[in-house]
Amino acid sequence: MRRKWLLKRHIRELASFTILFVLAFLFVSPLIWIFLTSLKEVKEIYHVPLMILPRKIVLTHYQDILTQASGFIVYFANSVKVTLGTLIFVLFFSSLSGYAIGRRSFVGKTIVLSFVLLLLALPYIIYVIPIYIMEDNLGLIDTNLGLILPYVALNLPLSIFIMRGAFRTLPREFEDAARIDGCNEFQVWHKVLLPLVIPSLAAVAIITFVAVWEEFMFARTLMPSTHAQTLAVGIPTLKEEAKSWAYGTLSAALTLSILPVAGIFLVMQKSFVKGLLEGAIKK
Repeated sequence: MRRKWLLKRHIRELASFTILFVLAFLFVSPLIWIFLTSLKEVKEIYHVPLMILPRKIVLTHYQDILTQASGFIVYFANSVKVTLGTLIFVLFFSSLSGYAIGRRSFVGKTIVLSFVLLLLALPYIIYVIPIYIMEDNLGLIDTNLGLILPYVALNLPLSIFIMRGAFRTLPREFEDAARIDGCNEFQVWHKVLLPLVIPSLAAVAIITFVAVWEEFMFARTLMPSTHAQTLAVGIPTLKEEAKSWAYGTLSAALTLSILPVAGIFLVMQKSFVKGLLEGAIKK
């Protein structure tokens, strides 16, 4: 009887693994194809029938995008500056707000939390025109700060909600012990509780990084000048300017734009999963 049960269990696990593997492959296969295309010679890219693997690995497409397409470097640098600036603000303010909402009682706390949830429910596209008008009046169009501030506002609600859940899971004894040792409010947050929610901070960092790095709508609207655009806007622009762009060069540009996102996720994936689960333990 036990053998039958174990056999059924193994069959279910194998079936589940097979389905998940196939689904994962379907999602990842376009990225693999782009990467392989960036390593092929031009004649192999247009070869009929299609060649999956390159016969000879070449890096000329990467050399072309880094030396001949000067705009790519500018777009990449703009994306790095905007993304890092947004990350710093989001991590700081979400951790402070999450601590306050998760562990403190104050007048209007329920209203604040309801407002955060309301912002999560609203589509971000409705903010584009009001933000453009405000930034035009303030002279922030075509500036990094003019893009960082909207990104911070868009990513804070979810980040606050994650950090609130993380701080709520921490035992009260940590905080009480810190106060007995003479810590003030800021020290309790910074020195005692913040190090305990690092996985949730990692989750917030990954979610924010991906959202900002690939965002197109605000970047296209608030950064009309070529010198100020980010990668999400710049790569399609480069393709439009060069009508006969080779697929190899385009694949190299896309691969370089994906690498930071893949890198940060691979480095922080364990903390990412743990951080998302922390807020689900106690609501």
